[in-house]
Amino acid sequence: MTHITTRGHRRGVPHAELISHRVLASSTALLGIGLAANSLLGPLVTGTIRYRFSTTLINQGIGLDAVAIAAVLPVAIVASILIWRRNHCGLVLAFIPATFAAYMLPQYLIGPEYIRIAGNNERFFPFHVVLFVVAVGVMLAAWQVIEDEWLLPHSRRSDRMRALALFGVAGFILFGRWLPALIDMVGGSRMNAEYLENPTSYLLIGLLDLGVVVPAAVTAGVALLRSVRWARKAAFAVIAWFALVPASIAAMAITMEINGDPNAEPTVMWVFTVAAVIFTVGAAMLFRPLFVRRQ
Repeated sequence: MTHITTRGHRRGVPHAELISHRVLASSTALLGIGLAANSLLGPLVTGTIRYRFSTTLINQGIGLDAVAIAAVLPVAIVASILIWRRNHCGLVLAFIPATFAAYMLPQYLIGPEYIRIAGNNERFFPFHVVLFVVAVGVMLAAWQVIEDEWLLPHSRRSDRMRALALFGVAGFILFGRWLPALIDMVGGSRMNAEYLENPTSYLLIGLLDLGVVVPAAVTAGVALLRSVRWARKAAFAVIAWFALVPASIAAMAITMEINGDPNAEPTVMWVFTVAAVIFTVGAAMLFRPLFVRRQ
């Protein structure tokens, strides 16, 4: 494995460079610890944070919190250790907890029905804002330092495979998850129970999926096919997102089924579980070449 070298490195300022990487390593670890702490404070364990969500979204939150503790925290700690050791793999790996948090935290901040449903999650607004800022900061800092030469392999065939994976994710989100809802909304049909119970959260997730994730995946895929300079970096940022977020959605559906949620649908649970396995395994395969020792 190669080690980190920063753009514009000068021999006269090695201490400043070392501090910057230590800050990024520490921020990545703190992000993972903060997400785990949020999960412990939520409905999964203590229930200290009482989100202004319906029972269905509380059940979903339990599944999300479980993934944050079991998967996001370990990835963040491993990424932090690698960055501290000045190993470039940690920088790319840091995209995973950062994109996860940047996607999930707006749902904690904006999604609750503050007027209609009882709760106290607004008391933790500063905590969630800080986590969001750290997540975005880690993502931007990693983006700035990562070099294209680290993002192996460099072949056109590999770029086409990455592009196909990105198009597959975009297609699944658009056609598999949102097309029926879009048809209902545009046609004025009666919306599903999840929308009726939590319209703010439902539409916020739609905005994130259709306004951020899908365009980002398609843009990165097209850029890969056209050999744009920043394409691989953008591709790995999106790949990092679908490493754990689909697994979180599957965990939400499974928790709903286990807890006997009236809105649980076994078919939906199995579809998202299979999709999560495909996406997570696919992300692992795309990340694997980064960890192969270079001769």
